[in-house]
Amino acid sequence: MTQQDSQSEPAGPTSPVGPGHDWSAVEQAAAAMRRLNRALAGRRVDDAVLGEVTAAVTAAADRLEQGTLRVKLDDMLSRPYLREIYEGQFFPLPLEVGDEIEFDPFSIGGGLFHPASVDVRYFKESDEAVTGEAVVDPMFAGPPERTHGGVVALIIDELMGALNRMRGRQAYTGRLTVHYRAATPLGEPLRLRAWIRDTSGRKIIQHAEVHGPEGLCVTAEGLFILRADAPPEPEA
Repeated sequence: MTQQDSQSEPAGPTSPVGPGHDWSAVEQAAAAMRRLNRALAGRRVDDAVLGEVTAAVTAAADRLEQGTLRVKLDDMLSRPYLREIYEGQFFPLPLEVGDEIEFDPFSIGGGLFHPASVDVRYFKESDEAVTGEAVVDPMFAGPPERTHGGVVALIIDELMGALNRMRGRQAYTGRLTVHYRAATPLGEPLRLRAWIRDTSGRKIIQHAEVHGPEGLCVTAEGLFILRADAPPEPEA
């Protein structure tokens, strides 16, 4: 067996989960791992302490790797509103203005169940717009004191995805154009907003902005394509 073959073999059978599955233990473990990631990336400690941490984390990883493989689609189908949209029920989420949107709890952007998520939150502004908020940890730095540009694009893509999800649409990113107007700060509150610019058939065009304490950081435009069996968008 080659090394490549060994790496491509699954660790074991998949473990499907049913509707209403209790993810609270995963949520707690993911939060603890995010804390660990940020502490390692942002703190200086003695090498002896790092050695102890390495041993403890290695032992924990050994235990986790004994589990069965997770499949993201199975995970998402355990969430009722996600199951509905994957089964072709394209209805807007029943939210009031200001309500928080659970876009994808397993995502790296705002997922409570992801061990390395950025911790972005999304809210309904209107039927055609959403807002968001985030404080980006320094572990996501690109150049010193700036959020990595790829992380900024990730945040915007998920913000726009939250708007699609809120509207009851399942759509995939066809194009994302990001304009970096100024440095996106780390450790400071960011205000996000995305809104529908145009719709036609299977196409949805959105615009977005990111503001930091000093003003506008980023503008963006995204083209999203509805999945084939979704009702087409009306002409805007």
